Amino acid sequence: MSRYTGPKLRIVRRLGQEIPGLTTRTLTRRPNPPGYAASQRKTFKVSEYGVRLREKQKLRFHYGLTERSLRLVFAKAYSMPGDTGRNMLSLLEARLDNLVWRAGLTRTIPSARQLIGHGHVNLNGHRAKSPGQLVKNGQSFQVREKARNREDIRVTVNAPVLERPAGIKVDMDALQVTIDALPGPEQVPFPIDIQKVIEYFAK
Repeated sequence: MSRYTGPKLRIVRRLGQEIPGLTTRTLTRRPNPPGYAASQRKTFKVSEYGVRLREKQKLRFHYGLTERSLRLVFAKAYSMPGDTGRNMLSLLEARLDNLVWRAGLTRTIPSARQLIGHGHVNLNGHRAKSPGQLVKNGQSFQVREKARNREDIRVTVNAPVLERPAGIKVDMDALQVTIDALPGPEQVPFPIDIQKVIEYFAK
């Protein structure tokens, strides 16, 4: 399944929860699910499978992954020692595109992916190869000089969508970000029942 490119607010309304990495738009004006039939119903009975699917979709749309990519993250987390759910969230939080967003350089993760894809980000002094690169503690990344004065980046870095995690240090002038400590699983910026996600993939 390809990456979703449709209306982002529709996804937020369908899941019934704001997804900060996907869009800054909220449910304030249109809290009901999309579709006429859904707007006429006040309650919905959701199956156990439906609950698992919804939790998985939260991760998929927040981090902007395809179904295959998210399943590969699960497989890697499963092969690692320790709790699979915490491992999975740690891997997702360590992605370069997520950290560019968490550092406040862009307003959404898709914008961060575009910034990286266009070659505007260096990781450890070299042009970043992929938005999905995993960053380690002690590493740093920087917006390349030709994009450093872009108005959208300068506005966003001075007024980030979310509060920066304590372990992410930003040099505002050079737009250089140093990762002293990666965001942990407990710092995922939206409610997620990761056990339901594990159950979905383990079925």
